[in-house]
Amino acid sequence: MPDRADPHVGERALDIARRNPLPGVSADEAATEIRDMLDSIGDTCPECPQEQVG
Repeated sequence: MPDRADPHVGERALDIARRNPLPGVSADEAATEIRDMLDSIGDTCPECPQEQVG
């Protein structure tokens, strides 16, 4: 289910990560980590092997 409270929150998170990456992390690496985290929202168990999910 999409987050209806703020549909642009992901875009803002990516923008912030690109503009203010942690020391030693490139802007692209920071954005990739944020994108991976956002893409995982809604997963039942991201750490579980796929054959055990569902």
